Amino acid sequence: MGLLEPGVRALALMAIESARTVVIASHIDPDGDALGSSLGLALILRNLGKDVIVYNRDTVPYSYKFLPGADQVVNRLPDECDLLCLLDCSEFARAGDELLDWNGYKRSLCIDHHLTADPAADINLIYSDACATGELIYELAVVLEPGFGLNVAANLYTAILTDTGSFRYSNATPSSFAVAGDLVARGVEPWEITQQVYESQPVERLKLTALVLETLQIAGSKRAAAVWVTEAMFAATGTDGEYTDGLINYPRSIAGVEVAFMAREIGPDDYKFSFRSRGLVNVAALVTDFGGGGHHNAAGCRLQGKLEELIEKIFALVDTELKKLESND
Repeated sequence: MGLLEPGVRALALMAIESARTVVIASHIDPDGDALGSSLGLALILRNLGKDVIVYNRDTVPYSYKFLPGADQVVNRLPDECDLLCLLDCSEFARAGDELLDWNGYKRSLCIDHHLTADPAADINLIYSDACATGELIYELAVVLEPGFGLNVAANLYTAILTDTGSFRYSNATPSSFAVAGDLVARGVEPWEITQQVYESQPVERLKLTALVLETLQIAGSKRAAAVWVTEAMFAATGTDGEYTDGLINYPRSIAGVEVAFMAREIGPDDYKFSFRSRGLVNVAALVTDFGGGGHHNAAGCRLQGKLEELIEKIFALVDTELKKLESND
């Protein structure tokens, strides 16, 4: 078992072991993988005697505040550090403008499972076969601290659980289950993690869900579906962007829909789009021309324009891609 190439893994381990001060950063709007990976690695490095800061531009979402170490995530960068670890994204811009403009590190290491055309770090561990960045952190963890305990395990299990959709998505591999099994053996209680992540919702999220479902729009072909969320919905329910996690799964669950997407308003005629595919359409390739990226089955981008026009444009793109794929069968 193992995804990391020995040579690259050795370089990463040497960079980590030689660093005294480390900053761990991940993408904005952090999800379970970004946070679980970051916090799991941070705990290991602190156990090794290193001075570690976990940075994110945004606050920890309510569903991940239970993670060990979550209360130590900061949104300000230090003056300098020996090593910057960029997790769950390979482009500095994905972590926000402050990190993009920061040059206080001596070396940089990226650990990610999203394909990218231009990884920016000095050392890049990017493996799309990994179900989550947390799986890659696990491979380093068993070398850095073979006997790591429950706090590290809970973070890495959360990373894998959330990025595999509770082991329901196609990226759940034998390796994913093997790693998860070892984490359970180290003390993780699956039901406790599941309850914290998925079954401890504030009532405000349910109110937002009701408003979002009213926006459901289905393409004429019935093979694509969309929902959207606006600033007015956030204001009406007392919520914000962190409450939208998982809402895209509703249109994706409709029988016959191959591609679902959600548009989230971030400014006047300015939207963040999240895409999900059942597997036939590569949504990462679909959004490349829009400056987006991600995985075959999960991707995102940012678009400006009138929302109705953007939705119809995407519906047309999906239909065109499906016709092309089916004509090649």
